Amino acid sequence: MVKGKSVPGVEGDRIRAIVPAAGKSERFGGLLPKQYCEINGKAVIIHTLEKLNSVDRIESIQVGLSPDDDLWQSLSDIPGKVIDVFHGGETRAETVIQGLKRLTGSSGCNDWVLIHDAARPCVRVESIKRLIDYVLTSGQGGLLAVPVTETLKRASADGVAIDTVDRRLLWRAQTPQMFRTRDLLKAMLDLGQEMSTITDEASAMERAGLSPLLVHSHQDNIKITTPEDLRLAELLL
Repeated sequence: MVKGKSVPGVEGDRIRAIVPAAGKSERFGGLLPKQYCEINGKAVIIHTLEKLNSVDRIESIQVGLSPDDDLWQSLSDIPGKVIDVFHGGETRAETVIQGLKRLTGSSGCNDWVLIHDAARPCVRVESIKRLIDYVLTSGQGGLLAVPVTETLKRASADGVAIDTVDRRLLWRAQTPQMFRTRDLLKAMLDLGQEMSTITDEASAMERAGLSPLLVHSHQDNIKITTPEDLRLAELLL
């Protein structure tokens, strides 16, 4: 677990970002996918990309879109570090794998990759920089996360509380998540049919026997999943 102030970064490693944005936002509802809903006159995904674009250590950004996406081309304020837009897969994991393959194919090396949700526009730039600092200093992959503060209940199938879970060692995972490109690609491909059971990149690395760093983040790095989240994001941005 990592928290506290950041430490100086280590020079020499390229860092590139992948933003999976191929989801159909089925839980969100509404006429538009959540990444294209507007906050303060700007699409959610643009807010997100601007945060990544402002981090000096990030060299470039890839965006994975749905093959039937017809909204991306209507955006006029795409940040300059977005150099590659590709068609993603049916799931988040498939989209990330497509992006990783493009990175390893273009460079042939094992640089760092930073994966960030398109629907997390409220991430703080200082948090992204802290994640990068800790990962480069340790040489170990990691992710932004926050300790669980609420009381957690384990429920039965019929919705009755049957146990209280010890929260002292529990953290809520966020993004960005940062790993070596080839290491992450191998970990995800090695999952095979079990790939559908993971919900983030750190899960794949854990299955591969690795222990990602937990880098302290903020509660306001919310993922927009419901219309209520969108209204909250409007207040935070």
